[in-house]
Amino acid sequence: MIDPVSGREYPEELIKRAAKMNNIGYDALIEHIKKGRVVLLENGRILKRGYTTGTCATAASKAAALLLAGKEVKRVEVTTPIGVKAEMNVASLDKASCTACVRVDSGDYKGDTFSGMLICAKARRFPVFSIRAGKGIGIIKRPGLGKVGAPDIYPHILRNIEANVKEVLSGGVEIEIFVPDGEKIAKNTVLPAVGIEGGIPIFGATGFIEPYTRNGYKHVIDFLVRDIKDVIGVSTGAASKRFATEKLNFPAEKIIVAGNFVCYAIEKSKAKRKVIFTMPAKICDMLDIDAHNHFNFEFSNVSELVERLKKIDYERLKTFFGTLAERLSWKTDADVYVFDSSGEILGSFSRTVKDEK
Repeated sequence: MIDPVSGREYPEELIKRAAKMNNIGYDALIEHIKKGRVVLLENGRILKRGYTTGTCATAASKAAALLLAGKEVKRVEVTTPIGVKAEMNVASLDKASCTACVRVDSGDYKGDTFSGMLICAKARRFPVFSIRAGKGIGIIKRPGLGKVGAPDIYPHILRNIEANVKEVLSGGVEIEIFVPDGEKIAKNTVLPAVGIEGGIPIFGATGFIEPYTRNGYKHVIDFLVRDIKDVIGVSTGAASKRFATEKLNFPAEKIIVAGNFVCYAIEKSKAKRKVIFTMPAKICDMLDIDAHNHFNFEFSNVSELVERLKKIDYERLKTFFGTLAERLSWKTDADVYVFDSSGEILGSFSRTVKDEK
């Protein structure tokens, strides 16, 4: 059987083994494969695909159009850019304003910053068919990413939205797409640094999010790092970037915010010197460290651990994160600085200094 998203052929034996291993009926698994909803791994494990912001915007737009047509809507089916049908729940709606919202379902891809975010659309009668970008949609501010000043909605997504809306509503209509938390969420991503401001992009080539992908923004990371040749700083977020500039006088223009993709950014950078700026929880994630395994008292998260150890055993705290900084440094061939929430350095390790000794 052929996976309609990837084009990969699944042997019959793999499908049977996966169904048995995951306690799912054979026929049910076949249906999931046909819908592009799952990926089968060689070991028989099943991973669930998610839906891109483009698919969610299309679903919200079609649901809003159905409301404008006077129809009830709790779930909506759309055709993705590759022709595969996707059915999604309508998370919220307002009949009076013909507004519908769909929540981003990232499937088993745990690194998606947009997971759980609402993407909304409002429909109203208009002389012609039109799509308008509202609040929370990113605006392109830098050449090379599209038309400067235009909303970052990919052209094939615009065509896909139009085709799906016209399935249920004839005549002129304006669809306004907006993301209530788009601007807030985008601030903690690489988007502002690359030149997309005010919100998130509406994109997605196939309409599906692959559950094993390392980065939906690898092309953005590539763009950010390519022209920095001497020294580059890669931060996990806005806070660690700010601390790097304030506490270490690191030039802000040399720092990119890479979120969950710091290691990828370091790998792709050709700069002579590379520096990672991170927070305690993030360095634990990058090294796949469960801090609970290293301390014999209860705490709910890494932030709580840091605050407790500041009061009872500050040296142990610095030793722990100093060790993690060293491990990450040797893993990535970069200098590493770990800041707490107030900007204090909890741990650091410099390959540059060590290699010069």
